[in-house]
Amino acid sequence: MADLLPGAPVTDLGSLGPAEPLADYTARGGYEALRSALTAPAADIIGAIRDAGLAGRGGANFPAAVKWEAARQHPGPRYLVVNAAEGEPGSFKDRHLLARAPHQVLEGALIAARAVEAQEIIVYINRAFAGARDALAGAIAELRGSDLANALVPARLLVEQHVYIAGEETALLAVLMGRPAWPWPKPPYPTERGYLDSPTVVNNAETLAHVPLILRRGAQWYRERRPALFSVTGDVAAPGVFELPLGLPARDLIAAAGGPLAGDRVAAVLPGGYSLPWLRADQLDAPMDPAALRAAGTGLGASVIVIGERQGLGLAAAKIAAFFARETCQTCPICVTGTARLAELLRPGATRALTPPESDEITALAAAHRGKGICTFLDTAALMALTSAPQVTGAGQAPAPAR
Repeated sequence: MADLLPGAPVTDLGSLGPAEPLADYTARGGYEALRSALTAPAADIIGAIRDAGLAGRGGANFPAAVKWEAARQHPGPRYLVVNAAEGEPGSFKDRHLLARAPHQVLEGALIAARAVEAQEIIVYINRAFAGARDALAGAIAELRGSDLANALVPARLLVEQHVYIAGEETALLAVLMGRPAWPWPKPPYPTERGYLDSPTVVNNAETLAHVPLILRRGAQWYRERRPALFSVTGDVAAPGVFELPLGLPARDLIAAAGGPLAGDRVAAVLPGGYSLPWLRADQLDAPMDPAALRAAGTGLGASVIVIGERQGLGLAAAKIAAFFARETCQTCPICVTGTARLAELLRPGATRALTPPESDEITALAAAHRGKGICTFLDTAALMALTSAPQVTGAGQAPAPAR
């Protein structure tokens, strides 16, 4: 299965590999979808995306068609922003996708721009991803020299020293406008008032890479195939980027990444990076699918992090809490103090089991901070603390080891 990322799975995370040239991409059907989209009504393009059920692959899982339609309801100028920040710990699928299959993302972005009638495409890319940046710039140059040059919407690469909070779309737009990476309250949503107070669609890089597949192969093919990229890291033998169908069991995804480290066993899996609660070791048959994971009390995000028993859940929870305390943008005082206090209370769990009173204090504090703050950052940190504290309280509360 190599519809999104050509070649074998990426298990050497230190090497991005060569970019797929235009000739190779067109040989596997590349830009056929764009050629069709150039003469298709926007409503038909959006309808195909809706019928396919494409949802955001950056972690929010918001339906792409709904976002596109919302932007079209407001007068232009309109903008399309490609979010290639990839600041979620453990996520590296987007940088490899851009580095190895830049035309796949570019074609999706051009189709999306056509559908929403965007006057400009802005790609927000992490400064650390020089290989991905150069590959995308090269793809744009190749297309500019082809017979599809007239289909190119003006595209601009904005390279930034990324901070975690700028992964949130309003904070990202603030950076694009030269402001600090501070989220703003919603509504208004970016699809109404985003970049330069104009209707703006923000899509993750992988999300856009799915668009050409849907238009070329059809919505039914896409619903049946369910292609997805998974970044798998943590306590596994062969961390990497794997193109596999949505819905495979978590234990099968771990097996694709070489299984747990030698002599170790799986204690838990974070199916949404640091942003979503973990699956316990007795839940590894859960399908890696947004709806199924919601039913299990978590969700599917941009990265999958495996936690081994040797590391332990207490240490993992303490590291995650410290991360949130460090990465707050400090706009909301309650977020600054709340994340700092949660990190402080979870810190002892790095070396010992928490006592029931300690766990009770954490869960009470976390519950009190749910839904607070301008954006979802504090809510995310509080939910992680709320769900992890009982799991690191006393030896009897640890999940059963994977079989």
